[in-house]
Amino acid sequence: MKADVEKEMEQFVNEEPEMPAVVRETLDATYATIQSQAKRRQKKFGWKKAAVAACAFVIAGGLLLNNDEVRAKIQAFFSFEDRGIEQAMSNGFGQENPSTAVDQEIGITLQRSFADGNKLGLSFLVEFVKPSMLEAGISEVSMDFRVKNGDGEYIEEFIPDTKVLKGDGGYASGLEQNNPVLNEETGIVQYDVVFSSNRGSFPILKDAVLEVESINIFYEKGTLQKINGEWNLPIANQNDRNNNQSVEYVMADSSSGIQVLAAKADPTSFNLKFAVDQLFEDETPFVFAMKLMDDKGNEYRNDSFSMEAENGQTIISTNFPITSYDQFERVQIIIDGIGEVELLRK
Repeated sequence: MKADVEKEMEQFVNEEPEMPAVVRETLDATYATIQSQAKRRQKKFGWKKAAVAACAFVIAGGLLLNNDEVRAKIQAFFSFEDRGIEQAMSNGFGQENPSTAVDQEIGITLQRSFADGNKLGLSFLVEFVKPSMLEAGISEVSMDFRVKNGDGEYIEEFIPDTKVLKGDGGYASGLEQNNPVLNEETGIVQYDVVFSSNRGSFPILKDAVLEVESINIFYEKGTLQKINGEWNLPIANQNDRNNNQSVEYVMADSSSGIQVLAAKADPTSFNLKFAVDQLFEDETPFVFAMKLMDDKGNEYRNDSFSMEAENGQTIISTNFPITSYDQFERVQIIIDGIGEVELLRK
């Protein structure tokens, strides 16, 4: 049977004469990973099923296509209508990350990831070897997982209150998640999640591991199916932030009522930290009041911000959807009712 499956795989691959080298490498790596895992779990996850799963991961990821289609599919990952993320992806900032783990007859592949100081994105492909494990009427699929860096620090723990934290966390200020693919008939799901740090504080990922503990399946009828297991997925080392990937900005006029403490454009967004010599009772004066204008007159709004009081000042930290790829020579920060300040590229 093993020989028959190998022959089928070879025939399947050879039917795509224009397959890019990087795609073939991804297929081979995924195939080899699941094959080795299947040998250790033959009673629960037969070899032929593992080979089929390998094909399904590649097909569902859109990798057996020509170069242009591959790039288009990659750019479709992290489709959160975020200009900064889209620009980072189109400039090749995201990293291929085809690491796979199998447990409970469910395979999880971390297809792609990206990370800078402001945002951390993870794109998963989940395959249920037996689609019958799923009921009809799925509304959403998510996961309980933790991101552990190579130094042992837990950077993020996306888990319910019923589970115990293993680290201090505190980096993420928000997240977005969605399911671009949700097919209960084939048992294939894509799950994308993006964490944001208004303070631009995510550390560099090096030898990091993603620990998935549960898969959560929500149904339209209001029920939850929770499948516990162990899926550990290595995360590709992050690109060096100091390799011309960040652009710093400084104030053109230090007499402004808005004192910029830090302003830096990274691949996914523009992180801004500023102080105002006034204390506010709540966040109301800043909600929908902040905007950034580039040197061409285009305006950008922030999605969220963090606020704190310090030494009689109000400190605001936030991200705008322009990036280091824009290479703007100057930008202007405008806060309705408070003031404005011009920033020059350093």
